[in-house]
Amino acid sequence: MKRILILAIFLAIAWSLVCVGRPYWDKYWLGNDMDAVAIYGTKNTIAHTKAFLNRKMKMAGRAFKAEDFTIEKDENNRTTISITYEDKIIIFGQVVKTLKFTVVRTKKEVAAIL
Repeated sequence: MKRILILAIFLAIAWSLVCVGRPYWDKYWLGNDMDAVAIYGTKNTIAHTKAFLNRKMKMAGRAFKAEDFTIEKDENNRTTISITYEDKIIIFGQVVKTLKFTVVRTKKEVAAIL
């Protein structure tokens, strides 16, 4: 009986840690996808970059659309993509904390690689 109780407590703690880490894990992978889109944007127009961003978010199963992002491109083909969004830490159906994230990625065009 004591082992079952200890196992239940251990599983509850492990599940809580997974729930706490999920928003940060999602932010990391969103940033990686934004890196790929920013690199694509250095060689393409903003319209093509938005279309690629929509495809990337759809493939990753995210609810974001290109309109949720700010995409800027300067005359030196430096592309900056940013988004601000909220995520929640939910443990056992209860919202523990609401987090506000801002993810910004900037890439510049590489003319040649040696």
